[in-house]
Amino acid sequence: MRSLGDRNLGKEINWQKIFIAIILLAFLTTFGFSQVAIAAKRPIKIGFIAPVAGGHAKLGMDMVAGFKMYLDEINYTVAGRKIELLVQDEQKPAVAVTTARKFIVHDKVDLIAGLLFTGSAYALIPVVTDQKTPLIVCIAAADDVTQRKHSKYVMRLSFGASEMSHIAGDYAYKELGWRKAVTVAWDRAWGHESAGGFHRAFEDAGGKVIQKIWPPPGSMDFGPFVANLDREADGLFDCITGGASIRFLRALRDTGHKWEVIGPGMITDETFFKALGDVGVGVYSVFPYSTALKTSENIKFQERGRKLRKGEDPPGFFSINYTAARFIIQAIESINGNVEDTDAFIKAMKSLKLQSLRGPLKLDKYGHPIQNQYIRRMEKVGGSYQNTVIKTYPMVTQFFKFDPEKYLKQPSYTRDYPSCKFCK
Repeated sequence: MRSLGDRNLGKEINWQKIFIAIILLAFLTTFGFSQVAIAAKRPIKIGFIAPVAGGHAKLGMDMVAGFKMYLDEINYTVAGRKIELLVQDEQKPAVAVTTARKFIVHDKVDLIAGLLFTGSAYALIPVVTDQKTPLIVCIAAADDVTQRKHSKYVMRLSFGASEMSHIAGDYAYKELGWRKAVTVAWDRAWGHESAGGFHRAFEDAGGKVIQKIWPPPGSMDFGPFVANLDREADGLFDCITGGASIRFLRALRDTGHKWEVIGPGMITDETFFKALGDVGVGVYSVFPYSTALKTSENIKFQERGRKLRKGEDPPGFFSINYTAARFIIQAIESINGNVEDTDAFIKAMKSLKLQSLRGPLKLDKYGHPIQNQYIRRMEKVGGSYQNTVIKTYPMVTQFFKFDPEKYLKQPSYTRDYPSCKFCK
């Protein structure tokens, strides 16, 4: 039979246990349960749309590879949650819309990323806005995606069409000394906006655009177009991008006239250096990245990228998607993985400042990147080609030096705007 002292001791021990339990419960409530809850949540689902089949499959696969490269580095995990990447083909706007709806309704994705084509980006804006699903555009460069048609649910981590060409026009007049210029650009929105941006900035600086030429998309023979170029021009703005850039620049060189050329970075993208060869040497381009940037982070990225590409041309274009993935993941991490809170995720995206492969990067209030833009010149160095950075325009906005409010009240750049008042 227990004595009175034993019973009192038992009570004391019980109170000690209760006190310890209370302290432990408070600790778990403050620090542990939230982490346990996050870890127990389903994977974060990202739907990625890119042209992984058909004529643009090379670009689309580079987009996917760049995005996956960063996810591989973090073992597809952020804030204790696994990441599930769902990849579907883009091809054309109607396909992109169908895929986006499937991602949202059936797959229950937390956000959508990717997109190469302008039409796809425009088509998805009302879809994601209606469904309140964040869309992060990784390539599609249509100006009004983050200007006149912008939505709080749409953000871009690449560049805009006129963003690069404004700088090209400014540089051509002030640094290259051009006073008269010709523009040659695809006869579609990407070409219209690119040529329009160059036209406006070049003439705003004091130059004159004296000829505008519009090869139709899909053109194979550029001989007839280059034969009619006005040789009174000091230089040429080139927006014949993708694989066609190789054929266009060859046709240009075959004229025997030593044209000075500038255009968006895709005219001498690193992914087709071997095919372009010496034809591209001396061509100027504007882009927010170059494989030749001598930062420790970029050097490491290039080493990893070359291994991934198994000795192919250096990873240029798909670096944009690597940075996009990194930006998205860091925004998710800043909200402890709680992507279910869409408003918090969007706020995190627009508040984040990242020192990226291509330099400092952040978003403006329209969801478009503010970033360095580099003037590059294609050169042959030690038997290899590179886009050597010769000038940096630091932290450029999509409106360049123009007032945003006034800019947005003006028409979008089109085939006929700005008008060619100096054309013959």
